[in-house]
Amino acid sequence: MSSDTLYSEILQKFNEAPTREERVAVLQKHGDARFQDFLLLAFHPDIQFDIEPPPYRPSVEPAGLNWAYLESEIPKMYRFITNHPAKPQGLSADRQRQLLLVILESVHKDEAELIVKMFKKDLGVKYLTKKIIKQAFPNLNLPME
Repeated sequence: MSSDTLYSEILQKFNEAPTREERVAVLQKHGDARFQDFLLLAFHPDIQFDIEPPPYRPSVEPAGLNWAYLESEIPKMYRFITNHPAKPQGLSADRQRQLLLVILESVHKDEAELIVKMFKKDLGVKYLTKKIIKQAFPNLNLPME
């Protein structure tokens, strides 16, 4: 993990920032390529997921002591995206659910919750909109429609 901050902690800092400028600064401070990919997965209308997240047992490990982190799992999300060119042919919905279950139970419980919300295209973070994401990352391929 390249940063010591969980994505859930970044979004909490974003939520606590009192002004739009400070919210943009929080995004930019933590806005490495994988975090931007996470935002793209959550907000891009053309990125759809094949499956619903399965029921899972949230991790009980304290933050920072998990087997996996959302940051390290983001590059693997292509396996769940409808018609993604890199997705292995013949990857069944059952196998996708198994793979996602492992991820959900390996990351911190707050990050698992973010994954579920990402699949539903609603992170539930007040003020986190396409407009503010584009302000923070103007080169991100996020249509504004």
